[in-house]
Amino acid sequence: MTRIPRVIGILSALLALAGTLCAEESVVDITINDQSIREEFEAGLEALRQSPALVPAVELIEQLRAQGAGGARSSETHPQLSLSKPGERAMTSSEVYRSALQSTLIVGNLYQCGKCSRWHSSLAGGVLIDASGVLVTNYHVIDSDKAAVFAAMTVDGEVFPIVEVLAASKADDLAIVRVRADKDLAAAPLADRNEPVGAEIRVISHPDGRFYTFSEGIAARYFLDPGKRSARLQITADYARGSSGCGVFNETGALVGIVSSTDSIYYTEENKVQRNLQMVVKSCIPLDSVRRLLSKWTSPRN
Repeated sequence: MTRIPRVIGILSALLALAGTLCAEESVVDITINDQSIREEFEAGLEALRQSPALVPAVELIEQLRAQGAGGARSSETHPQLSLSKPGERAMTSSEVYRSALQSTLIVGNLYQCGKCSRWHSSLAGGVLIDASGVLVTNYHVIDSDKAAVFAAMTVDGEVFPIVEVLAASKADDLAIVRVRADKDLAAAPLADRNEPVGAEIRVISHPDGRFYTFSEGIAARYFLDPGKRSARLQITADYARGSSGCGVFNETGALVGIVSSTDSIYYTEENKVQRNLQMVVKSCIPLDSVRRLLSKWTSPRN
């Protein structure tokens, strides 16, 4: 584990949880310093890149692609999961945010562009689902040929190296990976089933580096991805690039999906330029796909 240096304290740099708790409404006002978060995570990634204990990104990508058809590593090589049961009480939006925030990760890598000698970062998201450091993100977040090191950062500013790909499905755009941590981490419970169409959902995501953005909407429909013939969940809650791998949560704070992609619908096209944006379709990976991949890897203890 790489612990990020505290300059004035990670809470002021990261979440400035000088955040005011408003007792009357149980609302936490959180001031987020996006630049500090990015700089702190990049510093952690660089420290890991130089660590002799680093699991090279090329090794992780090989594991990912070997399992890309939905396979999994031998259950003899790892402990079984211990998944948290979802709660029964419907929470307020603020309560869902505070709860889900603890399991929401920034997942990223360092890479070289080939045009300069500098190292650059590519940042996305992930969700912890087991206290031992097992998280779920998108397949395409890990599938990066230029990456040198992968890591995940928690909301309190701790950076952990990704050391193993446990299961993956390219068609479902899912990867279940493990970070090396020296303590238990806060994990999100998985819902028992897919949310019905029309149910309220919440998303915590990192649109274009705007970390820990909260949005609300509904489950709009379930459909088959026309290219991959795998299930997708369409939602109305907002997110944008940089949010891949982030979580979709229900009113109890349980995980019901993983952000995957967007598709912009334009009304007209002139000279190969699309104009008059009408709608942005947000496509996510439904819970059933996550559970199916988990079942191929291990038999979770609930």
